[in-house]
Amino acid sequence: MFQHILLPTDGSQLSRETAERAVAFAKAANASVTALYARPVGNADNYGDLVEPAVLERLVSGSEGKSKEYLGFVKKLCKEAGVECTALSVVSDTPWEAIVNVAEDNNCDLIFMSKHGRGGLSSLLLGSETYRVLTHSSIPVLVYRPPEVDASRRKAKEKAREKDRKKA
Repeated sequence: MFQHILLPTDGSQLSRETAERAVAFAKAANASVTALYARPVGNADNYGDLVEPAVLERLVSGSEGKSKEYLGFVKKLCKEAGVECTALSVVSDTPWEAIVNVAEDNNCDLIFMSKHGRGGLSSLLLGSETYRVLTHSSIPVLVYRPPEVDASRRKAKEKAREKDRKKA
């Protein structure tokens, strides 16, 4: 059914787990994978006086190394599984837009991504990249949610219920 899968990565542990699952899915479907990492834009005009130019330069040059590391991980998984893989690194401050554009430009027929990558305050402030991809993509999106996430949520809910019972 699916022949060309776009696999965005941000290098997080969840993203790595998602890549492992996506490559297994691609192998089973006999599909190829395009791995994508959206690097931050290194233009001082985008940040104004918020970031010193030297700091910005270090962040951007660091992102090139991260790009090689993150995409290298996916390429290695694909090679080990015998799945054809192309790796792309694009510069974008809007990862969801880069994901949608790369999927369309490369004729991908599925975007396979995790529920979320970043967490905490940055997720709250920036919103979910996955949600944005889901709402803007005309290409089907498979959102992977590892079983441990559900298990840990169930355990937390059980603890909260037990605590409430003890109070009552």
